Amino acid sequence: MIHTVLFCEGSRHEIGRKQGEWLSSEIKQNLASFWNVLRAKGLDKSEVIENAFKHERLWAPERLEEIEGVGEGADIEYPELLAYNLYHDLAFPEECTVLMALGNASATGNTIFLKNSDKVGSESYVGPSCYKNKEINVILALNPEGGNKIIGVAAAGATAIKMGLNDKGVAAGSNISRTHELEKRGAERDAIQIKALDRGALMREGLERGKNALAAAQAILPNLLENPMSTPGNIQFADAQQAMIIEGSYHELATEIVKDEVAARSNRFVLLEALNREDDLSSICRYIRARQLLSENKGNVTLEKMIEFSMDHANGPGPNSICRHGTHFSEETSLSAAVMEINAGKPEKSKIALALGKPCHAWRAGEAHINLDMTMGPEDIPEGLKNGEIWKKFYTEEPKRARDKRC
Repeated sequence: MIHTVLFCEGSRHEIGRKQGEWLSSEIKQNLASFWNVLRAKGLDKSEVIENAFKHERLWAPERLEEIEGVGEGADIEYPELLAYNLYHDLAFPEECTVLMALGNASATGNTIFLKNSDKVGSESYVGPSCYKNKEINVILALNPEGGNKIIGVAAAGATAIKMGLNDKGVAAGSNISRTHELEKRGAERDAIQIKALDRGALMREGLERGKNALAAAQAILPNLLENPMSTPGNIQFADAQQAMIIEGSYHELATEIVKDEVAARSNRFVLLEALNREDDLSSICRYIRARQLLSENKGNVTLEKMIEFSMDHANGPGPNSICRHGTHFSEETSLSAAVMEINAGKPEKSKIALALGKPCHAWRAGEAHINLDMTMGPEDIPEGLKNGEIWKKFYTEEPKRARDKRC
């Protein structure tokens, strides 16, 4: 769930400490869920922490400083938070659907970028800060010393982000890929022992360091050439001129450059398609539908049109539609969405529109979504978005059918 909106600035340690102080209970709740999930996978906590220390130096010093700050602010031991940040993607894989239109493919010439954030739930997600067995997420507005400003969505206590935008006009998203390798490697004990990189942490590093999509990709590629992503998946960076889509598996890496075109990713590869599982019906359906919507509207894609795509119920409503619904909390369903529009002339005024709750409900209700840019401050955020009540009101698995001709 999206629980709060938090503004942080200063050194990485100061940013982490503020998150820890403000979100102590939420972070502790997420940590408890994390260890419960890994325990259910047969992993011993001490073994996970031991392997986390072995791979600690995969991360830049400033990221480790932030984790230390979170621990100080929340009164949590550093080793636990290090393991949580290194292996978060193993416990809570980021599902999701990403669509984009660049240059002449959009109606305005501005890049339009969509990510529907889909997650599974767990019976371990219980307590005063949880809702309907879903993980606690926050909206972070970050202004780190020596780095770009970022607005993004993150799990409480994690330095990684799920999707975001920086003040240079670079948008970012990611998703896991359901591959044969992932299925075979399903031995989580093996997964924690390999040197691997969290996609969300890579995304944040790219946004903090990149003045454009190419620079963001170049910031993370050296690490990816040496170490794989923690699970197979996609990372997307897009600016006003082009997008870089990085597909990475345990032994393969590929990059697509998109200009004046549309592109999409679900939980599957396009360039490395031979690695995909053929029985992953949801990813196939969502990718085909996303390409259909983008192709039919190429040259006419606007922020408003992309919001329509975010609510699309073709092949559903259910797990195979872009706006994903389920009947049980353990299913992968849509919990929030972001649509970003890059302002080429004034990148700091680029927009990120966030819908909190099921997209088909939240985008239609004025109180359930908000448009942000880098010039906004805490005083611009409505109270319901600060305390999580809006997300609770608009997260439901019951599809919104009014005015939706595709249902």
